[in-house]
Amino acid sequence: MKHLKLTICLIAFLLAACGNQQQKNMIADTDWMLENNPQRALTILDSLENSSSLNDKERMHLVWNRAKAHQALGMSLAEDEQLPEAIAHYRMDADKQADSYLLEASYLKWTGREVEAVSAIDRGLAAITDPTKRVQLLTAKADILEHLRQYGKAAVVLKEALDHAAPKNERALLNYKIGVNLSLTGNGQSERFFDESIRLATENGDTAMACEFLRNYADYLANNGQYSRSNDMYYQIGRMMPQMSGLSAIQMAMAGNYINLHRLDSARICNERAIKSEAELEAQGYANIARRAVIEQERFLLDYTSGKPASYVDFARYCDSLTSDMLMKENTSTRRLETKSRLQAANYELRLGKQRMGWMLSVAVLLLAVGGVGGYLYYRNRVQRMAEAEDRIDTLTRMLADAQTVLAAETVEQELPKTDDDAFFKKILLQQLGIIRLVASMPTSQNQALLKRISGISGGEIPTHSLLVWSDLYPVIDRLYDNFHTRLMELYGDALTEKEVQICCLLCAGFSTKEIGVITQQSDATIYVRKTSIRKKIGAAEGQDIVACVNSIKG
Repeated sequence: MKHLKLTICLIAFLLAACGNQQQKNMIADTDWMLENNPQRALTILDSLENSSSLNDKERMHLVWNRAKAHQALGMSLAEDEQLPEAIAHYRMDADKQADSYLLEASYLKWTGREVEAVSAIDRGLAAITDPTKRVQLLTAKADILEHLRQYGKAAVVLKEALDHAAPKNERALLNYKIGVNLSLTGNGQSERFFDESIRLATENGDTAMACEFLRNYADYLANNGQYSRSNDMYYQIGRMMPQMSGLSAIQMAMAGNYINLHRLDSARICNERAIKSEAELEAQGYANIARRAVIEQERFLLDYTSGKPASYVDFARYCDSLTSDMLMKENTSTRRLETKSRLQAANYELRLGKQRMGWMLSVAVLLLAVGGVGGYLYYRNRVQRMAEAEDRIDTLTRMLADAQTVLAAETVEQELPKTDDDAFFKKILLQQLGIIRLVASMPTSQNQALLKRISGISGGEIPTHSLLVWSDLYPVIDRLYDNFHTRLMELYGDALTEKEVQICCLLCAGFSTKEIGVITQQSDATIYVRKTSIRKKIGAAEGQDIVACVNSIKG
């Protein structure tokens, strides 16, 4: 029965494991994707959105990874309603503690609670000491302050982050952000931070980053009326990355600077380059209406100042064609998304069907294997129990044979020799168990009642502890074996348990380990363990005779 229960539990466990193991593996697979391919990770996680077979820990893992993917992709976290629960779940995890504050701040920001988001980051800064994590928290705080248009406070926070930053690229970016925020407050110190950001990016060999910083620095200078310096920056970009010098955004900005410097010929050259570059970008699908609007505005102004007819017709037609094209692309994109969604749903159902089929085959094979193993274990256990029962019956039968010598002597009223004390005690003990009474009532080898009682005692169906009266047996032990029980209690009564005292008395009466196991209805292994415990308590050596050890001590 015990093996059958274990088999049933094993089947239930394996069935449950087969049901969600693949989903657990899919969630775990997205851990490494969050940094390298968050879009792929989000696709996998969204396919598990309606899963109900995950436990609480696995569900929190799913919610956490989905929110991380949304954050990496710059997507809203307002719909991640279970995110606060996941944040609380991972807050005590040292590896995820900093991320928990970042996600909490992002969630609060997306739900329109920017002030609470700043407070969440401040709590994280109070709890986190790792410099790298602190830079992440401070940068996130600065982003929220920028969103609140608190540019001065954002610059202060970024300066604190700069104190912890180590890599050059990280320091370059922080200097650049400080410069941007200070420039928005009209603080002239912004130029120092712009210069430092460009220097660090150049030293780090990141030309693209340096050019990006130069371009924004040039925009800042232009906004502050420093048109010549601004164009110097654009020329420096052209020297560092020649492929960028002709881009419409740069030529457009330089044209604006030349217009403000009243150098209209240079402005016309830059404007024509900008028009050519923008046309090439539009042909490649990189149209930008804001750039095109500025370029057309500059062209209109240059045409007007040079006496040429000024017209917005071409730009208006461009805007109309762009609007029409956007509507067509949106319609096409919608249709593609619908088709893609249908295909994904169909593929998902097909994959689930294959998984279900695989699970069913696995379960069928598993059931057959478990059934075979269960049947074998049940059969082996049954045979083993039958062998043990027969062995116990043989033991009890031999004890009865020993006791019958006493019965025979009493029948002919003979006095037993002293050496038969053991048999005499067995006779008394079996008498209490009701076996002697059955022998006396029907002394035949076919006594069915006797055989049934012996079988019941051997198999444990008849409990011996309710039949044996040890308070009557202890005096017999004392009388037959030189007050053994009394001396045992005087010496070790406080140390030995009642079961251990009984085993000592049975050993004194010449009972073997197997006979003691039958009488006390315990296994041989249990009796060996109890004998070892008795030896430790009475100070006997391992393997030493317990009775001899007790008898060797004179009270």
